[in-house]
Amino acid sequence: MSQLLGRIAKISSVVKKQRLCFSELRSFSTAATPYLLLKETNYRAASGGSVVDINLYDPRKKEIVKIRDQYLSEELQCTMKMGSSRGWIVFNLPPLEDDAKARISSISLSASPNQQDCVLAVKSSSSPFLSLWRPGDSAWTRIKVPFPASNVMMYSGRDRKFYLLPRESKEECEGPIDLINTSSDDFPQVTLYQRFPNSDIPVSRQEQLLSSIKTRYLVESPSGDSFIVYWCNERSFYWKKGEVKPWTGKNPPPSRISCRLKTRTFVVFRQDSEQGIGSYTEDIGDLCIFLGHREAFCVSATEYPGLRPNSVYYATSGTGFGYYDLSSNTLHDVIHEGLFSWIAPLQ
Repeated sequence: MSQLLGRIAKISSVVKKQRLCFSELRSFSTAATPYLLLKETNYRAASGGSVVDINLYDPRKKEIVKIRDQYLSEELQCTMKMGSSRGWIVFNLPPLEDDAKARISSISLSASPNQQDCVLAVKSSSSPFLSLWRPGDSAWTRIKVPFPASNVMMYSGRDRKFYLLPRESKEECEGPIDLINTSSDDFPQVTLYQRFPNSDIPVSRQEQLLSSIKTRYLVESPSGDSFIVYWCNERSFYWKKGEVKPWTGKNPPPSRISCRLKTRTFVVFRQDSEQGIGSYTEDIGDLCIFLGHREAFCVSATEYPGLRPNSVYYATSGTGFGYYDLSSNTLHDVIHEGLFSWIAPLQ
């Protein structure tokens, strides 16, 4: 079993007496790999905090890996895990200036936080601003987003830009729209992602899209190809006796019933800038796309043996964890434990 180390790196910038905290989970005996972070277990009191076992699921070996006896300070225990990017987990953020209680909807790093060219981008679902931070900054740099953008954000290594995905509407955005004057700032450009009209897709897939609760993701492959992925779910009732019934009504279910999402399918569009379309595809080659609560990422199955090529790996606390084979349009449920999010290989 791989020997893993949990290391907390606290960036020294101070904003309102709170620090940016990141955690790196890295394999030293084998090549880095995607991991699914599960709930910590075996809490034991310790001076100024607790000692816990950190649990990870390795999708390559199909096994749970424990990092035993890891110390968590009170600061980290009291903060919510905000998300992950480039193999780093954000444990704590200084409050956003427009709303100290704002719910962070997405984060993205341009580079590892120990590198000088690192920029952290943060988007709140309740704010019209995008907040940026660099090592050494004493405050957030806020940028007003003048267009109706979704909470989907991605840093493109190909273009060296942060992209915001526009909200779906009948009116197509004319973008891209650049938000930063890069000639005078040290930040990467922030722009609206140009979403092309989708190509024709099979009728059965259209019906699934129309009848599902859809969540969109924006992801870039290691070679620079970009994809928009639709995660299609349906609601299910979970009664006290364990009986499961599908939810087909338009109104929310009664409060006495626990509602859970059930994954139906995934629909993938490859963005083709030359043809100006989003090409529907069931073949992404040896790529694996990872989707969850936070930033999506993509790796090559050839580079990480054990992963299933041409697949979408998914995981949330509401759906459980599994993978979807695009070539056969088949779902494979794996585990339903308490989940946090995927951790990408370190970049």
